[in-house]
Amino acid sequence: MNRLVIIGAGVAGLSAAYQLEHHGFTDYQILEKDSEVGGLCKSFLIHDFTFDYASHILYTEDSYAEELIKETLLRNNYYSQLRKAFVYYRNVYTEFPFQGHLYGQEPDVIKECLLGLFNVRCKEALNPTNFEEWINGTFGSGIAKHFMLPYNRKLWAINLQKMSHDWISERVPVPEIEEAVEGALKPLHRSYGPNSNFWYPLTGGIGALSNGFLPAVRNVNLSSKVSKISITNREVEVNGNRIRYNKLISTVPLPEAISLICDHIPFQVGHAARSLKYNIVYIVSLAVDRSNISDYHWIYFPENKYIFHRVSFPMNLSASMVPDGKSSVSAELSVPMHKPLKMTHNEIIETVIAGLLESGILNKSDKILFRDIKCLNPAYVIYTPDRERNIELIHNFLNSRGIYPCGRFGSWAYLNMDKAILNGRKTADEVLKSIL
Repeated sequence: MNRLVIIGAGVAGLSAAYQLEHHGFTDYQILEKDSEVGGLCKSFLIHDFTFDYASHILYTEDSYAEELIKETLLRNNYYSQLRKAFVYYRNVYTEFPFQGHLYGQEPDVIKECLLGLFNVRCKEALNPTNFEEWINGTFGSGIAKHFMLPYNRKLWAINLQKMSHDWISERVPVPEIEEAVEGALKPLHRSYGPNSNFWYPLTGGIGALSNGFLPAVRNVNLSSKVSKISITNREVEVNGNRIRYNKLISTVPLPEAISLICDHIPFQVGHAARSLKYNIVYIVSLAVDRSNISDYHWIYFPENKYIFHRVSFPMNLSASMVPDGKSSVSAELSVPMHKPLKMTHNEIIETVIAGLLESGILNKSDKILFRDIKCLNPAYVIYTPDRERNIELIHNFLNSRGIYPCGRFGSWAYLNMDKAILNGRKTADEVLKSIL
């Protein structure tokens, strides 16, 4: 019997194993369904072009995570850089965040945005009941209309009135009146938010972070998909074999974890798992036979005429991502859970290319060397009003049976990579307390 089994070799699962090793605990097995580690934090190589599974950057305010990332996982294989992110709206590039850099937009847009911000600041603050109300009450009707509402509807692919708001305030910069006015009167290059300065691997793409764990952990079993969990017998079924365990760390999405359990599931727990919401994200990656098609790291697209909500440029994160004289583009588009686009992959790619042409990122003369599409399902967890209650029900049920959910999908939380690392560490410590 293994005293501990970890399902999933994403950042959180690897971090948990790293923490176990730190405490001298080696009686564990990692089971990973894919042929490589990383989960969503991995990269792929096609003809000397490196792409990530969606856009990833590194930053943290935690000293442990910073030292681990810089000194151990990347071992100085990283580059610190200032964010170059923009919003493309009405054929104008506005530096991110939109609400703090209105200069260059049409006068009517600026007027609406500033007056809306003034109005909400002059009124008594209301207690919002959902994400849409929070946006309107925080930024006013103008900024909500021109950016915050349309962009977030595209990103989350859900009615924003069905989302809670208690998770968002620390993620979205809210300018003071003076800052908003100044940013509307003249071009500013003022940094907002925790990721205004970030790190990225010099070589290997974001997958270098996940691979950085491998020298320090052991017993990583790839292509090992768990098909069944027996909480009664404390065993998992993998590729037709049964592996017994004492404790289990699960980084798989909570609904999937519940569905893998072959024992009786209380109705309330099953209902809670089925109630969790998420979206699906398609990633279209293109290699372009032209250098420097953009100087930006990424661009947000709030308008519905573009199928994608964000476009990033891997070659600007690190020169090693592309051969000399070439460029690379990744476009992300979200769709609701259980409702994939009624388009073939080729139709999605062609629609993305058409949008890149319309926005001027690509030229008609550009030669696309190759194209790729991947589907992240699930991609982003969605914060609904009943999320916290549902998670508590599921976690209590699993914890009482020796299963410890971990990571973005185990916690069902919007965790950046540093938070996933910290969550893996915390979960490992909790398990060790119950074992030792």
